[in-house]
Amino acid sequence: MSYDILIYFLLSCISLCLGLLYFIHPKKVLSIFFITSLIIPTSNQFMTFISLNGVYFFDYFFLAISIYYLVSLSIKKNIFKKNIFNIVLLLSFIIFYFFLAISNSVAFDKYLLRDLRPFLTLFYAFIFTSILSKNYISFRFLANILICVFIFKLLFFIFLLVGYSFDDQYYQNNIFRYFDAVTFIASLFLISSIFKRDLMRKEVSDFHLNLILFLAVTIVLISNLRILIFAIGIIYLVFEKRNLVYKIFYTSIPIILFFVYSYAMNANRVIESNNSDIVTLQIISRFTPAIEKIVEMKAYQYIYGLGVGTYFEIPWFEYRGLDSKLNTIDSTYLTLFVKYGIFSLLLIILFFRLLLFNINDLKIRQCIMIFYIIIFITMSSLYQPGTVFHFLFLNLLFLSLSNEDTSHTIPINS
Repeated sequence: MSYDILIYFLLSCISLCLGLLYFIHPKKVLSIFFITSLIIPTSNQFMTFISLNGVYFFDYFFLAISIYYLVSLSIKKNIFKKNIFNIVLLLSFIIFYFFLAISNSVAFDKYLLRDLRPFLTLFYAFIFTSILSKNYISFRFLANILICVFIFKLLFFIFLLVGYSFDDQYYQNNIFRYFDAVTFIASLFLISSIFKRDLMRKEVSDFHLNLILFLAVTIVLISNLRILIFAIGIIYLVFEKRNLVYKIFYTSIPIILFFVYSYAMNANRVIESNNSDIVTLQIISRFTPAIEKIVEMKAYQYIYGLGVGTYFEIPWFEYRGLDSKLNTIDSTYLTLFVKYGIFSLLLIILFFRLLLFNINDLKIRQCIMIFYIIIFITMSSLYQPGTVFHFLFLNLLFLSLSNEDTSHTIPINS
């Protein structure tokens, strides 16, 4: 048995044990699971360590917690009522495409199983929105978690950069960039801090908050993802309340650092961005597999797509010794449209309903929606293993802030 399989089984056992312990100490166990899952790399480079035949190590945690949820549901019927619309929408979607797959005699293979991932992600998010309560975690504790996780992830990146060698030449050539669930959690924290900075300062010192912000920016920079820089920059420029000169100055700093870092690491994909022909070629190569499928689709398939189990031919994967058939391309919109047609909008709506479930501030909701609407252009987020932790983080963050906000409010009859 190879060591990557051993690591996978070890992580899976830890995950299952935490899931079973959730019945006894739900708050403590969820915090441990959150920290552990963020520390473990969920990036594509380490897929053989965290996944086996499309089953991720954390799926075993959710297997146990799903049982906990069903038991809770039988006791507290109001849990079901909170999410009735989301439940009906998700179940209707799954049932329709299940029968469509049967009628089209879709093969029961790994490509069909991989297409379960978006539904599992949304189901896990649905559980979080149902079982998390207002006093689940304090913001101070969450802030300490973020500091530790961000520092660990930066040290891990430095280790990869100076002391690790990938067998896959693509990852070796791009060893200067690293992103996983923590990258997006850092991005979401930066966006949230625009509106909740004053409330955060009531719970942690300026030093701690500034440290988290600095670490979060650094985490985003080492991802070397242009789309992230663009999305966060746009949101900051539009929604930050300070004067325009101030906003332009503070937006330009990470952008300059991004390009300096890219040039220092000889990141051709960024350096060549000023060449329109090369950028056009990058876009074409990224989206062509989906466009070819769309051209082949019949008119009525634009409504409900080609269905689950549909895959894309990625011929340039062959030189890396990888399967050239992939369930996704680097775009949420195109991936979902090919599989589900116009009905894919229902999945995106459900994604946002669950993501924003515990966020009441309209501007924050708008910012997070804008963030993902931009990210979806070049990333197939619903298929990424780390996306489930975006839901968990946002629920924990805004429930903790809501709790702190209430604790600072003096009742009118006091």
